[in-house]
Amino acid sequence: MRGATWLLLLLVVTIALRAPTMFGVKRTGWDERAYVVFAQTLDKAGISGLRQWLHDYSTNEQLQRSPLFLRIGFIVPAMLTCKVLGGFNVDNLAWLSFACGVALVVLGARFAEDLGGRKMSILCGILLITSPLALGLSRRATQDSFVALVTLACLYWFDRCWRRRVALDLVVFGVVLCSAFLTKETTLLLYPLMGVAAAYYFRAMKLRASPWLVLPLIAAPIVYGLMEIAICGGAGNFINTYRTYAALQHTLEYTTRYEQGPWFRYLLDLFALSPLVFVAGIVGFSASESDSARHGRNLALIYFAGSALVLSQMPVVNVRLLLFADAFVRFAAAAGITYVAAKSGQRWSARILYATIGVVALSDAFQFYQVFVAGNVYSPTTYLLLRAEGFYQVP
Repeated sequence: MRGATWLLLLLVVTIALRAPTMFGVKRTGWDERAYVVFAQTLDKAGISGLRQWLHDYSTNEQLQRSPLFLRIGFIVPAMLTCKVLGGFNVDNLAWLSFACGVALVVLGARFAEDLGGRKMSILCGILLITSPLALGLSRRATQDSFVALVTLACLYWFDRCWRRRVALDLVVFGVVLCSAFLTKETTLLLYPLMGVAAAYYFRAMKLRASPWLVLPLIAAPIVYGLMEIAICGGAGNFINTYRTYAALQHTLEYTTRYEQGPWFRYLLDLFALSPLVFVAGIVGFSASESDSARHGRNLALIYFAGSALVLSQMPVVNVRLLLFADAFVRFAAAAGITYVAAKSGQRWSARILYATIGVVALSDAFQFYQVFVAGNVYSPTTYLLLRAEGFYQVP
């Protein structure tokens, strides 16, 4: 099967399996309604509407509880989606999350092929379809799936820029990196992650990137800064807005009670969401394989572990922020399942491989139902995840 054919098939299957999960969802989350208001404001009043929010930000408690309204990388697509679908409401906006969730599966499978080949791409694609975290967040009218998509796109094109010297890859990398900055300012945290990966490409894989790779890395944050300063009406307003936003993360009741914790909280949440994938991922990260598979596994480990460590330094610790790195856990899980199946002997390897993938996928489907359907979890904090899993009962 050709690469384009496989990805098209994956796209169709993902849409067919995930579309039914979009109906019957009560989208009453605070962030969901806030994004609809921001998108509608941008449509009616343009940039001046956002500047009015800026003027009220330091005194408006409801606005302070909402996501940052300067993230136009998501607000603009949100506005366009609602206009195309005929109304500014959370149900219409949720379809943008759905589309990004589907694209995240396809992009993750394509990235897996570069890391480990076509077989790994297929197995990883199956596991990506049933990811409880991705399924749960793609049903919501929030920016989580969009952020994960542009973030994974940054890492994917960064990887491509090391594997081949093509000018178009540099241009696309610059565009997606700039889009990621405009969507969420924490994109800056990808830089140390990409720095460690660059050292591995250079030293272990003996690859040499084009010297022009530095250009998009420098240009993207500059373009982001200039655009945000223009929206804010000056550098002073821009700095003060982010200073206020950063200070609020240490005072908001919900954040301080439910979205803070140690660095390993991400590991606990991922295990609670997908225990079989997590265990298989540990096997995959530690398995001894050929040089080509070893490099892919090591890069996946760098991207996943680096993401978890860097994001754990943020004042907000919520597994939804690590959605983009879920693709690397599932790549490792596919590698672990393949490794165990191969060790079982030539006669049984194929049967064990197919059976294990099926069991893991069904387990993920059950976890999605348990947490996001029966448990009705909106924001997957550790407290809500463990409660949905039945670790304790609320009187």
